Amino acid sequence: MATPTSLIHGIENSILIYYLPRVLVAIGILIAANYLGAFVAKLINHAVKRAGKGLRAPNTTKLLIKSLFVFIAIMIIIGEFDINLWPLLTSLGVAGIIIGLALQAPLGNFFSGLMVILTDAVNEGDSLDVNGMSGTVHAVKFNHTIIDTWDGKRIHIPNSSVWSSNITKYWPKLARRIDMPIGVPYSLKPEQLEAVPELLKKLLQEEPLVYKGPLSDEDPVVTNYVTFDGFGSSSVNFSIHFWVLRNDYFDAQIAM
Repeated sequence: MATPTSLIHGIENSILIYYLPRVLVAIGILIAANYLGAFVAKLINHAVKRAGKGLRAPNTTKLLIKSLFVFIAIMIIIGEFDINLWPLLTSLGVAGIIIGLALQAPLGNFFSGLMVILTDAVNEGDSLDVNGMSGTVHAVKFNHTIIDTWDGKRIHIPNSSVWSSNITKYWPKLARRIDMPIGVPYSLKPEQLEAVPELLKKLLQEEPLVYKGPLSDEDPVVTNYVTFDGFGSSSVNFSIHFWVLRNDYFDAQIAM
């Protein structure tokens, strides 16, 4: 006759035999989904590069694809364990409300991140200002956006703040305009003052770092010009308005 101890050991062995292979399979499915998602993202990136283009947000694309594969893996695991989620969801009651309140901020960031990604509001590599924080977007995650500032810092901004803030993009197009004030002293002779606008126009035309016009049909058409701003307390004030390419932004200001 079986003793209670032997019965307990028998039940434990049965549970172990039943669940251990499934747990191992579940772990294997999750690992495979993670690697498969990364592999598919890499294939897509290579395919886009072969087509002569580039993904604007490779890190974000990789995150989305891996998340999709992990979600599919979780659904497969739930089916493997014969788990019925409906009774669990309906029985949460007050506990579900408490958990929902606790997860309000993370869920808000998650859905805001989805909106940021889907609406193309922010992309990796964008130079922008969000809530007074300026820099280059390193990556857009589901929960936060990572920005590398001009002075070498890395800032994690909650996506709810990104989505609800005014976003200033410094380089939405190929070129950007610089407005530079020029003060000419009153000590110059009248004929010299009259020649200043033409000299400034000539400077804009001859400076190689000043963007003169479209390099292709998709590039913007721009106008570089000089304006008279008025008479100051110690100078006659002009401004030069000229366009530069992104890589020439700082060098052009130094040259001018």
